[in-house]
Amino acid sequence: MKKSVGVILALVVTVLTIGAAFTVQHFVSADQAVERQAQSSQTSSSTQATTSASSSMAHVRSTQTSQSTTTKRVKPKHQATARRQHHQAAASAHSQSRRTSAVKKRQSAQSTRSSQTARTSRAATTTTKATATKSTPKAVKSTTTAESVHLVVTGYHKTFFDGRVKINAKSTAFSVLKASKLKLVYQGGVAFYVSSINGLAQNDIKTGSGWKYKVNGKFIDRAANQTKVGKNDSVHWYFTTKGY
Repeated sequence: MKKSVGVILALVVTVLTIGAAFTVQHFVSADQAVERQAQSSQTSSSTQATTSASSSMAHVRSTQTSQSTTTKRVKPKHQATARRQHHQAAASAHSQSRRTSAVKKRQSAQSTRSSQTARTSRAATTTTKATATKSTPKAVKSTTTAESVHLVVTGYHKTFFDGRVKINAKSTAFSVLKASKLKLVYQGGVAFYVSSINGLAQNDIKTGSGWKYKVNGKFIDRAANQTKVGKNDSVHWYFTTKGY
């Protein structure tokens, strides 16, 4: 009985030992496979990187070669274009200078004409002023030599005349009234007597009414043809109903 139990335990231990050995071997083989895959992937990635780097270098070299070729081909064209542009710029600058000089000549001619016109107008203005200055004293003389008096003729609530009348050295209150061109009725002789002016006669309003006159606001009780008047005097003929 004891022997059979020992045999069973030995078998169990043997089985367990064999299983553990198989398990360890399986894990070891799995780890090796993973390492190999990693190495292979690294190798492939490095190979791809090397390939891509070489291809990019080849592309860059080809691009540089094409650019240099293009530059060599295009450079003469750019030089020709630059020469043409230079010639065109020089021609335009020359034409612009000609235009500028022509404009300056025109402006100078216009300024010369305007200055001549201004001189002519100034000369004309000076001549006009001189003529006006010369003619002004004559006008002043004619105004100063034309002597006159202020004549007013008032009827019954009505004015027949109000204005200035020219006089001379022999003018009188009667001659001034006659110069007004009003319709007069008077008696002549040594002493003139005015009985009617513009149809308004003595005693028309009432008995004792008639024509009187004043010189410079003063009543004159004398015949009108005997009262002399002078420059800038004021003569007033009026119809009165009071006798004075």
